[in-house]
Amino acid sequence: MKKLLLFTSLLIISCQKTAQNKIVVDPGIDNLYSKYNTAWSEGDIETITNEIYSIPFSLYLQDSTRIFETKIDVKQFLIQTFRNLEANDYGYSIRNSWENYKIDNDLVILEQNFTRFLKDSTVMGPDKRTASYILRKKDGKFQISGMIPHTSISK
Repeated sequence: MKKLLLFTSLLIISCQKTAQNKIVVDPGIDNLYSKYNTAWSEGDIETITNEIYSIPFSLYLQDSTRIFETKIDVKQFLIQTFRNLEANDYGYSIRNSWENYKIDNDLVILEQNFTRFLKDSTVMGPDKRTASYILRKKDGKFQISGMIPHTSISK
């Protein structure tokens, strides 16, 4: 009986710990990413350029860093990215979970785990991708000012 009680107690404690470890982000940031994931899935370059990414926008790749100083620069980057995605039969993306989240006044570091799908709804590339983001609050709202993709952006 003592073993059963001990096992049950450990099970309850471990379940509580799992629930406590769930990352909860600011509702405004959650809404921003819902909008971002929808815009990305729809190839909505205008929304991403004008409402999601800030200027300047920094893209940290494994072998280089690209800094986009104007909305035109961001738009051209997105046009090319979505051409490449289209050539690879990209369909849409979904967020699976938040991996990390740290808010410090008007700055946020955030990592999302997501899956990309082909047009036929099969998984495109790795089934769980991650990207890290730097957000900055400007004029009362957060925008993405930097990104570190941990897998290829367009494959």
